[in-house]
Amino acid sequence: MLFFIQIICTTILLIAVPALFYLFGRSLAPKVFRRIAYELHLWLGIASGLILFVVCLSGTLLTFKTEMILFLEHDRYHVKISDTTVPKSLEELVSLVETAEQGKVVRVTIPPANNQVWIFNVKKEKAESTKLPAGMPAIHAMLGTAYLVNPYTGESLGAQRSKIYMFFMLLTFLHRFLLLDIRTGQIVVGSATLIFLVLVASGLCLWFPSKLRVWKGWLSGLSIRTKKGWGRFLYDFHNTLGFYILIPVVIMALTGPIISFAWYRSTVEQILRAKPFGKILEKPVSSKMVPTVKQHLKWDDFIDRGNQIITRKGITRLSFPQSPDGSVIFQRIGTGFCSIAATDKIQFDQYTGELLKCDLFDQLPFNEKIALLIFPLHNGEIFGTVSKVIYFVTCLIATSLPITGVILWARKLRSRYFKRKNAITGIRK
Repeated sequence: MLFFIQIICTTILLIAVPALFYLFGRSLAPKVFRRIAYELHLWLGIASGLILFVVCLSGTLLTFKTEMILFLEHDRYHVKISDTTVPKSLEELVSLVETAEQGKVVRVTIPPANNQVWIFNVKKEKAESTKLPAGMPAIHAMLGTAYLVNPYTGESLGAQRSKIYMFFMLLTFLHRFLLLDIRTGQIVVGSATLIFLVLVASGLCLWFPSKLRVWKGWLSGLSIRTKKGWGRFLYDFHNTLGFYILIPVVIMALTGPIISFAWYRSTVEQILRAKPFGKILEKPVSSKMVPTVKQHLKWDDFIDRGNQIITRKGITRLSFPQSPDGSVIFQRIGTGFCSIAATDKIQFDQYTGELLKCDLFDQLPFNEKIALLIFPLHNGEIFGTVSKVIYFVTCLIATSLPITGVILWARKLRSRYFKRKNAITGIRK
């Protein structure tokens, strides 16, 4: 709860900067500052509107990606069990999967629900020829192919890459790169996101009533009037709903460019005094190779030791060592209706089981927590289902903003056209 309050307060402080600048500026030159805000909002909105529409729409569809896949492919991801059913040992499952798929297991993902399949990442000597979206081959080479496995029988249920799964992967690349090559897509989407931050700041300036001391002016910015014509309804819809989604939209827009631009990522690192994704992507600690110890502990032993240290409920990931001096990495990602999507990570010596490093989320300072939660903050997983619902509604409204903005602009142009036409007609008469 404290972490949630810290995030909200930090975001409000960030929003307060353009607001205070505008309020100070308009006291010096009210018309000039409002006009600048309007022109920035209009022309930058027109320039980036189509890109932002695609990015927001794809983001809306991706909010419940995991839930949609589990729902649409229920039979593939769920198994029938009884109260007395016990899963096979991880050691046995790894052996069965490696034999069936002719490869080496590099990671296993264990869901919190007992009736769900486990996901085994298998790396093969010869990569499969399946056509993948741009950018996927690097991930494919790193983690191999993900297979769904019944943990109670050891049966492999096929690769995770079904048509539905690949559809959501396609949406992901549309959201991040607009289906362009990775570098070009990063620049286009990242630039549009930075423009969106300017749109949010200028929109906030325009939202403030012209007369700050009049209560009715503030009230009109917080309500949508439905009985004053179609034009007024559209304006209130754009203005008021844009204000209500301000905080989550700012969080999304601030975290998005971290993926696109190295300079932005380094700037965030300097501000936070912590490297984004640092704890997740850091190089594993080396195991101490002992000549007398020839065989590592059983994989189930590492699971048991990890469970003793980490009590958080959620998804468990066990990454196997990729070299003789590699370590075994145990991760737990929090899940739940209103649970923080925190990642606890511990590393074990693959030979002795000695604890080499322990990074528990709750023990990290606030700045390192933010750096670790960039992805959950951006995609809405930060506080489980609750934040996903908020983000889904936010993205849906954000998707409509370019549309309503263009309609309002077109209506204004149309109104100006007829005013000029009527003025010219009146002069001729």
